[in-house]
Amino acid sequence: MMPLPAAAQGVDANAIADASDAFGQSVGNERIGIYSAFEVRGFSPVDAGNTRIEGLYFAPIEAPPSRLILGNRVRVGLTAQGYPFPAPTGIVDYDLTAAEPGELVTLSLERAQYGSLVGNLDARLALGDDVTGYAGGAIRRQNRHEGGTFKSHILTGGLTWRPYEGAALTGFWGYTRLYDDEAAPTVFLGGDYLPPRITRRQTIGQEWSKRDSNQSVGGLVARLPQGDWLFEAGLFRAERQVDFNFTDIFTATQPDGTTPDRVMVIDADNHDRLSSGELRAARIFGTASLAHRLTVSLRGKRGNRVFGGAQRVSLGPSTLQFQDLKPQPVFAFGPDDADRTSQTTFGVGYSVTRPGLFAVDMALSASRYRKTIDLASAAAPATMQDEPVTGSLTANVTPLAGLTLYGGYVRGFEEIPAAPANASNRGEAPPAIRTNQADFGLRYAVLPGMTLVAGVFTITKPYFNVDDALLYRELGSLRNRGAEFSLSGHPLPGLSVVAGTVLLDASVSGELVEDGTIGPRPIGSIRRRSSLNIDWRPEGGNSPLSFDLSVESLSGRIANARNTLMVPPSATVDVGMRYRFALAQSRALLRVQVANLFDNYSWRVSGNGSLLYTHNRRVLAELRLDL
Repeated sequence: MMPLPAAAQGVDANAIADASDAFGQSVGNERIGIYSAFEVRGFSPVDAGNTRIEGLYFAPIEAPPSRLILGNRVRVGLTAQGYPFPAPTGIVDYDLTAAEPGELVTLSLERAQYGSLVGNLDARLALGDDVTGYAGGAIRRQNRHEGGTFKSHILTGGLTWRPYEGAALTGFWGYTRLYDDEAAPTVFLGGDYLPPRITRRQTIGQEWSKRDSNQSVGGLVARLPQGDWLFEAGLFRAERQVDFNFTDIFTATQPDGTTPDRVMVIDADNHDRLSSGELRAARIFGTASLAHRLTVSLRGKRGNRVFGGAQRVSLGPSTLQFQDLKPQPVFAFGPDDADRTSQTTFGVGYSVTRPGLFAVDMALSASRYRKTIDLASAAAPATMQDEPVTGSLTANVTPLAGLTLYGGYVRGFEEIPAAPANASNRGEAPPAIRTNQADFGLRYAVLPGMTLVAGVFTITKPYFNVDDALLYRELGSLRNRGAEFSLSGHPLPGLSVVAGTVLLDASVSGELVEDGTIGPRPIGSIRRRSSLNIDWRPEGGNSPLSFDLSVESLSGRIANARNTLMVPPSATVDVGMRYRFALAQSRALLRVQVANLFDNYSWRVSGNGSLLYTHNRRVLAELRLDL
């Protein structure tokens, strides 16, 4: 994987100017594109386990801490070709801040949403001729858009040794603590109507429902070229400890915002521990006109979770219209559940490339998977085993200058997210599933400096959700078909444009659809998502001042299982500016942005049917210094 260019760091970081397509990229706290780490073609690569660190297999518990990660890129369609062992739900590849070359010390102070305060520090310094050390951190005091507050801090560190040209070994560690995090209400509807318009920024949670958790991620990444061979290795450890967790559920919410039963689900002392990694060797041979690459990979993960024991407390009738305080219950947790997962995968990949004409990539993997679920309510643990064979065949051809055609088929083996809070089997994670994807399309240089990528795709996998008895289980088969478009580049000096659209047809099939129990489209699915990002820096890109515009437009979203309710379409507009200047001996950047300029009010719908209203208009400001 190629690292982000140096211009993408510190004062010069600019996600729009650095983007090569509209399929999803983040740099620091900026994110652009039609996809993200949690939604690609209607699915979440993070939930599916399709994540990488510096190109190497990494099984996540959740996204790594922000200071530890310089940014990420979504690899899907043409951008996934040539990438070892692609996955049907797309891949999110994280770049380590500690692994980047060069020295850089950046301090930033932010006025985040609604007066929140954030301080960030990144320091990468040479400790010798071939050793670089990194330390970073962040302190956040956040005012939530749904009312309430939370506090967090991040500590990160790393060390990179470059013993010879092209070689690098990086060790890293990151820790996040999140506390005093007041649980916001999760709204479930009682009929075919949306909730009333709730006053945004009004606190309606319970004062005693403050969540407390921490997570850590550490590991070692090695890249060691030896002649025609390239040896790579990554070993990672992720942990999460949840001391207290609260989920505030408004059941059967009425049109006036009242609920006949407000339920608080309370968890304590749950933890996840997950080790993962990859050993990979690639042999590059052939000639400049016809290059071959043979790759051998061994990937694996071992994880254990302690969950369950949750206490469900009925708080009685309540309302969303004001803070209806209830007395704190006496906490009495049940016995814990546990699961253990292991997977080992051996893979072989081969590619042949004639530069400027064609490329073909093939991969085949065999896995051994085992999952044991030990439920306190069960008489004995249940063990599931599988030995799937997965693979991919992708290719692209360039028949004309500026035109590339691509296509491929990928068969995968992916994880399923755990049962949501409203499920009777809350926290239980089903065994991994088999998935399939086919896609094809083109890339075309439509104008000097502007590239169009257009493609179509189809993905199939089992569909899991909560049934009428609130049991999270497989309800049918899910097929997502769609078309995606990206137009990006620099049509004029100083002008960057990134525009994209995905058109999605998500459909569920099976007995429950046929008998009318659920509708033919999954909860939370949309027909279209579009984004437009423009960055203009006058004077041909040499002005200290630049302006940016971001627009996101969403079609209506399915809001219930029977498809009888839709959240209306919505659009948000963000405008911002950057001013670069010198402050004492430092390069400085002042970044100001007005997010949701027209104060659009809409609802987000999660996959289990819960609703949460969107952010209102807010002013964000940041002062960033390269010391």
